[in-house]
Amino acid sequence: MSELPIRIGVVGLGLIAQGVHLPNLETLRDQFTVTHVCDASLDRAASVADRLPGSVRASTRFIDVLTDPDVDAVLILTPGSHGDIVLAALEHGKDVFVEKPLAYSLAEIHELREAQVASGRVVQVGTMKAHDPLVPAARDALGRIGRLAVVRVTVIHPTDECQFEHIRLLNAPAPDPAVTSEAEAYSLRRAREAMGDNADGPRSLYTDVLLGSVIHEAVLLRALGLGLPRTTDFACVDPPLSETPASQPPRLLAVGVLPGGAQLQLSWTWAPDFPEYVEEVMAIGSAGRMRLTMPGPYLPAHRSALTVESMVDGQRTVATTQPHHSTAFVEELRAFAASVRSGAPNVCTIEGAGEDLTFLQQVARAAANQAGLPVGGEAGQGTGS
Repeated sequence: MSELPIRIGVVGLGLIAQGVHLPNLETLRDQFTVTHVCDASLDRAASVADRLPGSVRASTRFIDVLTDPDVDAVLILTPGSHGDIVLAALEHGKDVFVEKPLAYSLAEIHELREAQVASGRVVQVGTMKAHDPLVPAARDALGRIGRLAVVRVTVIHPTDECQFEHIRLLNAPAPDPAVTSEAEAYSLRRAREAMGDNADGPRSLYTDVLLGSVIHEAVLLRALGLGLPRTTDFACVDPPLSETPASQPPRLLAVGVLPGGAQLQLSWTWAPDFPEYVEEVMAIGSAGRMRLTMPGPYLPAHRSALTVESMVDGQRTVATTQPHHSTAFVEELRAFAASVRSGAPNVCTIEGAGEDLTFLQQVARAAANQAGLPVGGEAGQGTGS
């Protein structure tokens, strides 16, 4: 590919597009230019197109983006499972950046991997925390705190609204009902493939909480070189998981053993009445501790922070590291451009997404078992174990 900007089609123009990716594409305008935008609401697509530089097409169906000769690569930013759009994009010879989750089911992952190999195209999953500037330093620090005993991952999640109240979003008037119903039906079919038809409660926990948020923790554990538990020894949901979805997300505690032998303690808490997002990884070793604090996802001025406590020449030492001013969201787009242009390594792959789904299905199964609820599909069979 030439050094001209990569021509981008954007599918899905909601919060993550308007609040994050479109501004970052403008920041990286020497590497990307948007030529086509797509949304279930044609009015919103047209409004977004009007605000972008140059001549930008607007449409409601993703196939129009994929058949556009002026599109080299697509950003898939729609809600739900993305397997159908990614598969179609590969079949049309497009490189793909796709927001998490890539897919709901392991069967999708298998289909997408086969299509990606056949096409030779890039598929990068938008799990940005793997691209946080402090991840390499944190990974290095893990080797300096002795034998790992415990890794604690803590998330305190406020409402989405309070996290993006600073963003003025364009509404989506009159979305095409055929487009939305088709997308919803696909996601539901794949969710049932993953979790079965037995109970909506476990399936909602899987799609809304685990794939909606906890998936980032799985990605972060892999990016730090810690890997993911082969089994989940315990998972508890409070209020207790029931057959029907709860009125609001529950508290979740999951415990397992990481490949190196350290115990993983993962805690996810819904806290709607206090507008502060909290996410940290605490690694406790025999000779020190490491704490990596991650920024809120929609706050461009927030940065990660790394604190390492260790022994140096017999002295207790506390070292803090702060990153440069670029964000993980910008860095993941830089990485996508490098992969498309020169084949640079892709750290957010289809295979990695499959590892995440396997782990999260285990957590969902353990939570359902703890509540005495049946689980079917891949999770019930332990397909990915």
